[in-house]
Amino acid sequence: MDRLAGYEAGAPLAIVDPRGTSSECPQCDSKMAESGYRRLRCPSCGFEADRDVIGKLNIRKRALKILGIKPSSGGVLAPLTAPQMTDVSPNRWGEHVNRR
Repeated sequence: MDRLAGYEAGAPLAIVDPRGTSSECPQCDSKMAESGYRRLRCPSCGFEADRDVIGKLNIRKRALKILGIKPSSGGVLAPLTAPQMTDVSPNRWGEHVNRR
């Protein structure tokens, strides 16, 4: 509903197909490889993040391309300012899921 309100107010709208967004590197477009629970790493440039973060970055990158908007300085992967979260709750066997 917020997207519709934004669109009606004149905000640009891009429809992005989410398929494959978490399997390609948002930095160099190479194929990502698994590096742990929910984490992927690019064998070409070394970029590593949670698969949902990678998908979000690629959806943003595709939307900007569709809209013809150049990314702000720093590109799609401008430094993150928010603290990164990790999963610290134990799984059903009592082991912590985060295995970095």
